[in-house]
Amino acid sequence: MSEYFYRFRPISSLLDRFHELDNQEIYFPTLSELNDPLEGFMDIVWRGDHIVWRNLLRHYLLCLMEAVSLTAIAGEEFSPEMAANLVYKTDSDLPEAPIRIIYSRACVAFLNHESAEALLDAWSRDEKVVRRDELTYYLRLMHYSALTIIFDLFEEHGIKLTTSTRGMSGHASKTMSMVPKIIQLHSFVDEQAETLFFANNNIMEQLSLIHELNGSFPADRRPWLLVAQDFPSYYVKALERLLYPDWHAACFVTDPTNASMWGHYGEGHQGMCLKFRAKPNSNGIASLDLRRATSWRGDGSIGYSHVPHAFEPINYTSEFQEIDFFQSLGRLPIPKLSHFWYMGPNGRHSKIANRIIGDEPQWRDMYWRRFVECYRTKSPEWAHENEHRLVLYSNIGNLEKKEDRKLKYRFDDLSGIIFGIKTSTENKIAAMRIIEKKCLEAGRTDFEFWQTHYSHRTQHIELYRLNLIKTGSNN
Repeated sequence: MSEYFYRFRPISSLLDRFHELDNQEIYFPTLSELNDPLEGFMDIVWRGDHIVWRNLLRHYLLCLMEAVSLTAIAGEEFSPEMAANLVYKTDSDLPEAPIRIIYSRACVAFLNHESAEALLDAWSRDEKVVRRDELTYYLRLMHYSALTIIFDLFEEHGIKLTTSTRGMSGHASKTMSMVPKIIQLHSFVDEQAETLFFANNNIMEQLSLIHELNGSFPADRRPWLLVAQDFPSYYVKALERLLYPDWHAACFVTDPTNASMWGHYGEGHQGMCLKFRAKPNSNGIASLDLRRATSWRGDGSIGYSHVPHAFEPINYTSEFQEIDFFQSLGRLPIPKLSHFWYMGPNGRHSKIANRIIGDEPQWRDMYWRRFVECYRTKSPEWAHENEHRLVLYSNIGNLEKKEDRKLKYRFDDLSGIIFGIKTSTENKIAAMRIIEKKCLEAGRTDFEFWQTHYSHRTQHIELYRLNLIKTGSNN
Protein backbone atom coordinates (compact mmCIF):
# COMPACT_ATOMS: atom_id res chain seq x y z
CA MET A 1 0.00 0.00 0.00
CA SER A 2 1.39 3.37 -1.04
CA GLU A 3 1.64 5.75 1.92
CA TYR A 4 1.52 9.02 -0.01
CA PHE A 5 -0.57 10.29 -2.92
CA TYR A 6 -0.07 13.55 -4.78
CA ARG A 7 -2.52 15.99 -6.35
CA PHE A 8 -1.44 18.66 -8.87
CA ARG A 9 -3.34 21.94 -8.69
CA PRO A 10 -3.21 25.30 -10.49
CA ILE A 11 -2.76 28.47 -8.44
CA SER A 12 -6.28 29.68 -9.25
CA SER A 13 -7.77 26.63 -7.56
CA LEU A 14 -5.49 26.59 -4.54
CA LEU A 15 -5.17 30.29 -3.78
CA ASP A 16 -6.59 33.02 -5.95
CA ARG A 17 -10.08 31.94 -6.98
CA PHE A 18 -11.34 28.89 -5.12
CA HIS A 19 -9.09 28.95 -2.01
CA GLU A 20 -8.88 25.15 -1.82
CA LEU A 21 -5.79 25.28 0.39
CA ASP A 22 -7.30 27.58 2.98
CA ASN A 23 -10.62 25.70 2.94
CA GLN A 24 -8.97 22.26 2.97
CA GLU A 25 -11.14 21.21 0.05
CA ILE A 26 -10.91 18.64 -2.71
CA TYR A 27 -13.10 19.42 -5.70
CA PHE A 28 -14.82 16.55 -7.52
CA PRO A 29 -15.57 17.61 -11.11
CA THR A 30 -18.31 16.28 -13.38
CA LEU A 31 -17.31 13.85 -16.12
CA SER A 32 -17.65 16.61 -18.70
CA GLU A 33 -14.96 18.59 -16.85
CA LEU A 34 -12.43 15.75 -17.12
CA ASN A 35 -10.07 15.63 -20.08
CA ASP A 36 -10.82 12.11 -21.34
CA PRO A 37 -13.92 12.07 -23.62
CA LEU A 38 -14.39 8.37 -22.86
CA GLU A 39 -14.52 8.98 -19.11
CA GLY A 40 -17.58 7.17 -17.80
CA PHE A 41 -18.25 5.38 -21.08
CA MET A 42 -20.40 2.28 -20.67
CA ASP A 43 -20.56 -0.40 -23.36
CA ILE A 44 -24.29 -0.94 -22.93
CA VAL A 45 -26.07 -3.81 -24.64
CA TRP A 46 -29.78 -4.56 -24.67
CA ARG A 47 -30.60 -8.26 -24.41
CA GLY A 48 -33.86 -9.68 -23.16
CA ASP A 49 -37.12 -11.51 -23.74
CA HIS A 50 -40.34 -10.28 -25.33
CA ILE A 51 -41.63 -8.81 -22.06
CA VAL A 52 -38.77 -6.40 -21.37
CA TRP A 53 -38.48 -5.37 -25.02
CA ARG A 54 -42.20 -4.63 -25.15
CA ASN A 55 -41.85 -2.54 -22.01
CA LEU A 56 -38.95 -0.60 -23.49
CA LEU A 57 -41.19 0.46 -26.40
CA ARG A 58 -43.94 1.32 -23.89
CA HIS A 59 -41.39 3.39 -21.97
CA TYR A 60 -40.31 5.15 -25.17
CA LEU A 61 -43.94 6.11 -25.82
CA LEU A 62 -44.37 7.34 -22.26
CA CYS A 63 -41.25 9.53 -22.39
CA LEU A 64 -42.17 10.86 -25.83
CA MET A 65 -45.69 11.73 -24.67
CA GLU A 66 -44.31 13.51 -21.60
CA ALA A 67 -41.77 15.37 -23.77
CA VAL A 68 -44.62 16.56 -26.03
CA SER A 69 -46.52 17.83 -22.97
CA LEU A 70 -43.43 19.58 -21.58
CA THR A 71 -42.73 21.28 -24.89
CA ALA A 72 -46.31 22.47 -25.23
CA ILE A 73 -46.36 23.87 -21.69
CA ALA A 74 -42.88 25.49 -21.72
CA GLY A 75 -43.14 26.91 -25.23
CA GLU A 76 -40.10 28.97 -26.18
CA GLU A 77 -38.65 28.41 -22.70
CA PHE A 78 -38.30 24.68 -23.38
CA SER A 79 -34.82 23.16 -23.35
CA PRO A 80 -33.78 19.50 -23.72
CA GLU A 81 -32.50 19.49 -20.12
CA MET A 82 -36.13 19.69 -18.96
CA ALA A 83 -36.71 16.21 -20.40
CA ALA A 84 -33.57 14.63 -18.97
CA ASN A 85 -35.26 12.89 -16.04
CA LEU A 86 -38.30 11.59 -17.90
CA VAL A 87 -36.63 8.18 -18.17
CA TYR A 88 -37.20 7.59 -14.44
CA LYS A 89 -40.96 7.62 -14.99
CA THR A 90 -43.29 4.66 -15.42
CA ASP A 91 -47.04 4.54 -15.98
CA SER A 92 -47.68 4.86 -12.21
CA ASP A 93 -46.21 8.37 -12.34
CA LEU A 94 -48.71 9.63 -14.91
CA PRO A 95 -51.59 11.86 -13.80
CA GLU A 96 -55.12 10.54 -13.99
CA ALA A 97 -57.42 10.80 -17.02
CA PRO A 98 -57.13 11.83 -19.72
CA ILE A 99 -53.34 11.32 -19.74
CA ARG A 100 -53.42 7.71 -18.57
CA ILE A 101 -56.16 6.92 -21.09
CA ILE A 102 -54.15 8.55 -23.88
CA TYR A 103 -51.07 6.60 -22.89
CA SER A 104 -52.95 3.29 -22.72
CA ARG A 105 -54.52 3.81 -26.14
CA ALA A 106 -51.19 4.91 -27.62
CA CYS A 107 -49.55 1.69 -26.42
CA VAL A 108 -52.30 -0.43 -28.00
CA ALA A 109 -52.13 1.40 -31.33
CA PHE A 110 -48.34 1.37 -31.49
CA LEU A 111 -47.55 -2.11 -30.17
CA ASN A 112 -50.25 -3.83 -32.23
CA HIS A 113 -48.71 -2.57 -35.47
CA GLU A 114 -47.17 -5.42 -37.44
CA SER A 115 -43.82 -3.62 -37.62
CA ALA A 116 -43.61 -3.31 -33.83
CA GLU A 117 -44.52 -6.97 -33.46
CA ALA A 118 -41.87 -7.96 -36.02
CA LEU A 119 -39.24 -5.94 -34.20
CA LEU A 120 -40.13 -7.39 -30.80
CA ASP A 121 -39.94 -10.91 -32.21
CA ALA A 122 -36.55 -10.23 -33.80
CA TRP A 123 -35.03 -8.64 -30.71
CA SER A 124 -36.33 -11.23 -28.25
CA ARG A 125 -35.36 -14.23 -30.39
CA ASP A 126 -32.53 -16.07 -28.59
CA GLU A 127 -32.03 -12.91 -26.49
CA LYS A 128 -30.31 -11.16 -29.37
CA VAL A 129 -27.69 -8.55 -28.44
CA VAL A 130 -28.66 -5.03 -29.53
CA ARG A 131 -26.29 -2.07 -29.28
CA ARG A 132 -26.85 1.69 -29.23
CA ASP A 133 -26.73 2.33 -32.96
CA GLU A 134 -29.18 -0.44 -33.78
CA LEU A 135 -31.61 0.61 -31.07
CA THR A 136 -31.43 4.25 -32.16
CA TYR A 137 -31.87 3.31 -35.82
CA TYR A 138 -35.09 1.33 -35.31
CA LEU A 139 -36.52 3.92 -32.94
CA ARG A 140 -35.96 6.51 -35.66
CA LEU A 141 -37.88 4.38 -38.14
CA MET A 142 -40.80 4.09 -35.71
CA HIS A 143 -40.60 7.56 -34.21
CA TYR A 144 -42.95 9.46 -36.53
CA SER A 145 -45.58 6.76 -36.24
CA ALA A 146 -45.40 7.02 -32.42
CA LEU A 147 -45.50 10.81 -32.60
CA THR A 148 -48.51 10.80 -34.94
CA ILE A 149 -50.43 8.47 -32.61
CA ILE A 150 -49.73 10.72 -29.61
CA PHE A 151 -50.65 13.95 -31.42
CA ASP A 152 -53.87 12.45 -32.80
CA LEU A 153 -54.93 11.18 -29.37
CA PHE A 154 -54.17 14.55 -27.76
CA GLU A 155 -56.33 16.26 -30.37
CA GLU A 156 -59.10 13.69 -29.94
CA HIS A 157 -59.17 14.45 -26.21
CA GLY A 158 -59.30 18.20 -26.81
CA ILE A 159 -55.69 18.93 -25.83
CA LYS A 160 -54.44 21.76 -28.03
CA LEU A 161 -50.79 21.86 -29.12
CA THR A 162 -48.93 24.74 -30.75
CA THR A 163 -47.74 22.52 -33.57
CA SER A 164 -49.21 19.63 -35.54
CA THR A 165 -48.30 16.47 -37.43
CA ARG A 166 -49.62 17.84 -40.69
CA GLY A 167 -47.85 16.01 -43.51
CA MET A 168 -46.21 13.61 -41.06
CA SER A 169 -48.62 10.68 -41.33
CA GLY A 170 -47.46 9.69 -44.83
CA HIS A 171 -43.80 9.77 -43.76
CA ALA A 172 -44.66 7.87 -40.58
CA SER A 173 -46.39 5.09 -42.49
CA LYS A 174 -43.51 4.81 -44.95
CA THR A 175 -40.72 4.57 -42.37
CA MET A 176 -42.73 2.23 -40.12
CA SER A 177 -43.33 -0.14 -43.02
CA MET A 178 -39.57 -0.36 -43.58
CA VAL A 179 -38.99 -2.12 -40.25
CA PRO A 180 -39.78 -5.72 -41.37
CA LYS A 181 -37.73 -5.23 -44.54
CA ILE A 182 -34.72 -3.96 -42.60
CA ILE A 183 -35.02 -6.85 -40.15
CA GLN A 184 -34.93 -9.30 -43.04
CA LEU A 185 -31.98 -7.52 -44.66
CA HIS A 186 -30.23 -7.49 -41.29
CA SER A 187 -30.40 -11.28 -41.12
CA PHE A 188 -28.43 -11.54 -44.38
CA VAL A 189 -25.68 -9.07 -43.46
CA ASP A 190 -25.42 -9.71 -39.74
CA GLU A 191 -21.66 -9.15 -39.52
CA GLN A 192 -21.83 -5.83 -41.36
CA ALA A 193 -25.04 -4.66 -39.69
CA GLU A 194 -23.31 -2.71 -36.91
CA THR A 195 -21.39 -0.69 -39.49
CA LEU A 196 -24.58 0.01 -41.43
CA PHE A 197 -26.45 1.18 -38.33
CA PHE A 198 -23.56 3.46 -37.39
CA ALA A 199 -23.40 4.90 -40.91
CA ASN A 200 -27.13 5.62 -40.94
CA ASN A 201 -27.08 7.35 -37.57
CA ASN A 202 -24.06 9.35 -38.69
CA ILE A 203 -26.00 10.53 -41.75
CA MET A 204 -28.98 11.52 -39.61
CA GLU A 205 -26.74 13.54 -37.29
CA GLN A 206 -25.20 15.33 -40.27
CA LEU A 207 -28.64 16.14 -41.68
CA SER A 208 -29.60 17.56 -38.29
CA LEU A 209 -26.52 19.79 -38.39
CA ILE A 210 -27.40 20.91 -41.92
CA HIS A 211 -30.90 21.89 -40.77
CA GLU A 212 -29.35 23.90 -37.95
CA LEU A 213 -26.82 25.50 -40.29
CA ASN A 214 -29.47 26.50 -42.80
CA GLY A 215 -31.89 27.73 -40.17
CA SER A 216 -34.57 25.40 -41.50
CA PHE A 217 -36.74 25.70 -38.42
CA PRO A 218 -38.69 28.93 -37.73
CA ALA A 219 -38.31 30.42 -34.27
CA ASP A 220 -41.76 29.26 -33.13
CA ARG A 221 -40.93 25.66 -34.14
CA ARG A 222 -37.48 25.41 -32.59
CA PRO A 223 -38.73 24.22 -29.17
CA TRP A 224 -40.17 21.19 -30.97
CA LEU A 225 -36.80 20.11 -32.42
CA LEU A 226 -36.17 17.56 -29.69
CA VAL A 227 -39.59 15.97 -30.07
CA ALA A 228 -39.75 16.05 -33.85
CA GLN A 229 -36.18 15.25 -34.81
CA ASP A 230 -33.72 14.32 -32.07
CA PHE A 231 -35.78 12.33 -29.59
CA PRO A 232 -34.68 8.76 -30.56
CA SER A 233 -30.98 9.44 -30.01
CA TYR A 234 -31.71 11.62 -26.96
CA TYR A 235 -33.77 8.83 -25.40
CA VAL A 236 -31.13 6.13 -25.92
CA LYS A 237 -28.51 8.36 -24.33
CA ALA A 238 -30.83 9.25 -21.42
CA LEU A 239 -31.43 5.55 -20.65
CA GLU A 240 -27.92 5.46 -19.14
CA ARG A 241 -29.35 7.40 -16.18
CA LEU A 242 -31.29 4.31 -15.09
CA LEU A 243 -28.16 2.23 -14.57
CA TYR A 244 -25.72 3.84 -12.15
CA PRO A 245 -25.53 7.04 -10.11
CA ASP A 246 -23.59 9.99 -11.49
CA TRP A 247 -20.06 9.84 -10.20
CA HIS A 248 -17.24 12.33 -9.82
CA ALA A 249 -13.52 11.75 -9.55
CA ALA A 250 -10.63 13.62 -7.93
CA CYS A 251 -7.32 12.58 -9.48
CA PHE A 252 -4.07 11.70 -7.70
CA VAL A 253 -0.70 10.20 -8.66
CA THR A 254 2.04 8.33 -6.84
CA ASP A 255 4.92 10.10 -8.66
CA PRO A 256 5.16 13.89 -8.16
CA THR A 257 8.19 14.25 -10.48
CA ASN A 258 6.58 13.52 -13.86
CA ALA A 259 7.35 16.51 -16.09
CA SER A 260 4.34 16.06 -18.38
CA MET A 261 1.99 15.87 -15.40
CA TRP A 262 3.44 19.09 -14.03
CA GLY A 263 3.05 20.67 -17.44
CA HIS A 264 -0.58 19.61 -17.90
CA TYR A 265 -2.09 19.56 -14.40
CA GLY A 266 0.42 21.75 -12.55
CA GLU A 267 -0.24 24.84 -14.67
CA GLY A 268 2.92 24.54 -16.74
CA HIS A 269 5.07 24.00 -13.61
CA GLN A 270 3.72 27.24 -12.09
CA GLY A 271 1.26 25.46 -9.81
CA MET A 272 1.73 23.26 -6.77
CA CYS A 273 1.37 19.63 -5.81
CA LEU A 274 -0.28 18.56 -2.55
CA LYS A 275 1.16 15.58 -0.70
CA PHE A 276 -1.45 13.53 1.18
CA ARG A 277 -0.81 10.83 3.74
CA ALA A 278 -3.06 7.81 3.17
CA LYS A 279 -4.51 5.57 5.86
CA PRO A 280 -5.83 2.02 5.47
CA ASN A 281 -9.61 1.64 5.54
CA SER A 282 -11.42 -1.36 7.05
CA ASN A 283 -10.33 -3.46 4.06
CA GLY A 284 -6.71 -2.37 4.31
CA ILE A 285 -6.94 -0.14 1.20
CA ALA A 286 -5.19 3.24 1.15
CA SER A 287 -7.81 5.92 1.80
CA LEU A 288 -8.38 9.56 2.65
CA ASP A 289 -11.07 10.70 5.10
CA LEU A 290 -13.40 13.34 3.63
CA ARG A 291 -16.34 15.09 5.25
CA ARG A 292 -19.53 14.50 3.28
CA ALA A 293 -23.30 14.17 3.55
CA THR A 294 -24.16 10.74 4.94
CA SER A 295 -27.77 10.88 6.18
CA TRP A 296 -31.07 12.73 6.37
CA ARG A 297 -32.07 13.80 9.87
CA GLY A 298 -35.62 13.72 11.21
CA ASP A 299 -35.98 17.50 10.87
CA GLY A 300 -35.09 17.34 7.17
CA SER A 301 -31.52 18.55 7.58
CA ILE A 302 -28.51 16.64 6.32
CA GLY A 303 -26.06 14.83 8.56
CA TYR A 304 -22.33 15.02 7.79
CA SER A 305 -19.43 12.86 8.87
CA HIS A 306 -15.91 11.92 7.79
CA VAL A 307 -15.90 8.93 5.45
CA PRO A 308 -12.82 7.07 4.16
CA HIS A 309 -12.56 7.29 0.36
CA ALA A 310 -10.31 4.66 -1.21
CA PHE A 311 -7.57 5.58 -3.68
CA GLU A 312 -8.75 3.55 -6.67
CA PRO A 313 -6.03 2.53 -9.17
CA ILE A 314 -6.99 2.99 -12.80
CA ASN A 315 -7.11 0.03 -15.18
CA TYR A 316 -5.84 1.17 -18.59
CA THR A 317 -7.48 -0.89 -21.33
CA SER A 318 -9.20 -0.44 -24.68
CA GLU A 319 -11.86 -2.99 -23.67
CA PHE A 320 -14.76 -1.51 -21.75
CA GLN A 321 -16.86 -3.85 -19.68
CA GLU A 322 -20.16 -4.82 -21.26
CA ILE A 323 -23.21 -3.63 -19.29
CA ASP A 324 -26.49 -5.53 -19.78
CA PHE A 325 -29.17 -2.83 -19.66
CA PHE A 326 -32.14 -4.90 -18.55
CA GLN A 327 -30.11 -6.49 -15.75
CA SER A 328 -28.56 -3.24 -14.52
CA LEU A 329 -31.55 -1.01 -13.73
CA GLY A 330 -30.18 -0.27 -10.29
CA ARG A 331 -31.48 3.29 -9.99
CA LEU A 332 -35.11 2.22 -10.04
CA PRO A 333 -36.94 0.91 -6.98
CA ILE A 334 -38.00 -2.73 -7.01
CA PRO A 335 -41.74 -1.90 -7.36
CA LYS A 336 -41.08 -0.07 -10.64
CA LEU A 337 -38.99 -2.95 -11.90
CA SER A 338 -41.56 -5.52 -10.85
CA HIS A 339 -44.72 -3.72 -12.03
CA PHE A 340 -43.47 -2.02 -15.19
CA TRP A 341 -40.15 -3.14 -16.66
CA TYR A 342 -40.39 -6.84 -15.83
CA MET A 343 -44.15 -7.47 -16.05
CA GLY A 344 -45.99 -8.62 -19.17
CA PRO A 345 -49.59 -7.72 -20.13
CA ASN A 346 -50.86 -11.00 -18.68
CA GLY A 347 -49.23 -10.38 -15.29
CA ARG A 348 -46.38 -12.79 -15.92
CA HIS A 349 -42.85 -11.65 -15.14
CA SER A 350 -39.83 -11.70 -17.39
CA LYS A 351 -37.30 -14.37 -16.53
CA ILE A 352 -34.86 -11.50 -15.91
CA ALA A 353 -36.94 -10.65 -12.84
CA ASN A 354 -36.07 -14.02 -11.34
CA ARG A 355 -32.36 -13.33 -11.79
CA ILE A 356 -32.63 -9.98 -10.01
CA ILE A 357 -35.58 -9.90 -7.63
CA GLY A 358 -35.23 -13.61 -6.93
CA ASP A 359 -31.68 -13.20 -5.62
CA GLU A 360 -31.30 -9.50 -4.92
CA PRO A 361 -28.21 -9.66 -2.62
CA GLN A 362 -26.14 -11.50 -5.23
CA TRP A 363 -27.40 -9.21 -7.99
CA ARG A 364 -26.55 -6.10 -5.92
CA ASP A 365 -23.04 -7.41 -5.32
CA MET A 366 -22.40 -7.90 -9.05
CA TYR A 367 -24.11 -4.61 -9.85
CA TRP A 368 -21.70 -2.60 -7.68
CA ARG A 369 -18.69 -4.59 -8.91
CA ARG A 370 -19.50 -3.51 -12.47
CA PHE A 371 -19.88 0.08 -11.30
CA VAL A 372 -16.38 0.02 -9.81
CA GLU A 373 -15.01 -1.27 -13.11
CA CYS A 374 -16.76 1.56 -14.94
CA TYR A 375 -15.10 4.34 -12.99
CA ARG A 376 -11.73 2.58 -12.81
CA THR A 377 -11.34 2.12 -16.58
CA LYS A 378 -9.51 4.46 -18.95
CA SER A 379 -8.04 3.96 -22.41
CA PRO A 380 -4.33 3.01 -22.72
CA GLU A 381 -3.42 6.47 -24.06
CA TRP A 382 -3.55 7.72 -20.46
CA ALA A 383 -1.41 4.97 -18.92
CA HIS A 384 1.56 7.30 -18.46
CA GLU A 385 -0.36 9.09 -15.70
CA ASN A 386 -0.54 6.03 -13.44
CA GLU A 387 -3.60 7.65 -11.88
CA HIS A 388 -5.35 6.81 -8.63
CA ARG A 389 -8.66 8.48 -7.94
CA LEU A 390 -11.09 9.20 -5.17
CA VAL A 391 -14.67 8.68 -6.35
CA LEU A 392 -17.75 10.53 -5.14
CA TYR A 393 -21.38 9.58 -5.74
CA SER A 394 -24.51 9.78 -3.63
CA ASN A 395 -27.57 7.65 -2.97
CA ILE A 396 -29.29 10.22 -0.74
CA GLY A 397 -29.37 13.19 -3.11
CA ASN A 398 -27.89 14.71 -6.24
CA LEU A 399 -24.52 16.41 -6.50
CA GLU A 400 -25.36 18.90 -9.22
CA LYS A 401 -24.21 21.95 -7.23
CA LYS A 402 -20.46 22.50 -7.20
CA GLU A 403 -20.53 23.36 -3.51
CA ASP A 404 -21.81 19.84 -2.77
CA ARG A 405 -18.77 18.42 -4.56
CA LYS A 406 -16.19 20.27 -2.49
CA LEU A 407 -15.25 17.85 0.28
CA LYS A 408 -13.09 18.84 3.24
CA TYR A 409 -10.10 16.79 4.37
CA ARG A 410 -8.43 16.82 7.77
CA PHE A 411 -5.40 19.10 7.92
CA ASP A 412 -3.42 16.31 9.59
CA ASP A 413 -3.72 14.28 6.36
CA LEU A 414 -2.01 16.97 4.29
CA SER A 415 1.65 16.08 4.70
CA GLY A 416 3.24 18.74 2.53
CA ILE A 417 3.29 20.99 -0.52
CA ILE A 418 5.60 20.70 -3.53
CA PHE A 419 6.36 23.83 -5.53
CA GLY A 420 6.77 23.69 -9.29
CA ILE A 421 9.92 24.83 -11.06
CA LYS A 422 8.13 28.03 -12.15
CA THR A 423 6.01 28.65 -9.06
CA SER A 424 6.37 32.34 -8.21
CA THR A 425 7.82 33.52 -4.93
CA GLU A 426 4.62 35.46 -4.28
CA ASN A 427 2.50 32.29 -4.52
CA LYS A 428 4.95 30.30 -2.40
CA ILE A 429 4.74 32.91 0.36
CA ALA A 430 0.93 32.96 0.15
CA ALA A 431 0.77 29.17 0.57
CA MET A 432 3.31 29.22 3.41
CA ARG A 433 1.34 31.82 5.36
CA ILE A 434 -1.86 29.75 5.07
CA ILE A 435 -0.03 26.64 6.27
CA GLU A 436 1.76 28.52 9.07
CA LYS A 437 -1.57 29.66 10.48
CA LYS A 438 -3.05 26.15 10.28
CA CYS A 439 0.00 24.58 11.89
CA LEU A 440 -0.10 27.01 14.81
CA GLU A 441 -3.81 26.26 15.34
CA ALA A 442 -3.24 22.49 15.15
CA GLY A 443 0.07 22.44 17.02
CA ARG A 444 1.87 20.84 14.09
CA THR A 445 5.61 21.09 13.47
CA ASP A 446 5.98 18.34 10.88
CA PHE A 447 4.59 20.02 7.74
CA GLU A 448 6.88 19.70 4.73
CA PHE A 449 7.66 22.10 1.88
CA TRP A 450 9.42 20.71 -1.19
CA GLN A 451 10.87 22.27 -4.33
CA THR A 452 11.18 20.66 -7.76
CA HIS A 453 14.30 21.19 -9.88
CA TYR A 454 15.86 19.70 -12.97
CA SER A 455 18.79 17.43 -12.23
CA HIS A 456 21.51 17.42 -14.88
CA ARG A 457 22.93 14.31 -13.26
CA THR A 458 19.75 12.21 -13.68
CA GLN A 459 18.25 14.32 -16.49
CA HIS A 460 14.98 14.17 -14.59
CA ILE A 461 12.88 16.37 -12.33
CA GLU A 462 13.75 15.78 -8.69
CA LEU A 463 12.59 17.10 -5.32
CA TYR A 464 14.49 18.59 -2.45
CA ARG A 465 13.01 19.47 0.90
CA LEU A 466 13.09 23.06 2.14
CA ASN A 467 14.45 22.02 5.54
CA LEU A 468 15.17 25.51 6.81
CA ILE A 469 11.50 26.51 6.64
CA LYS A 470 9.77 25.57 9.88
CA THR A 471 6.05 25.60 10.60
CA GLY A 472 4.09 25.71 13.83
CA SER A 473 6.77 27.73 15.61
CA ASN A 474 7.70 31.37 16.01
CA ASN A 475 11.10 30.93 14.34
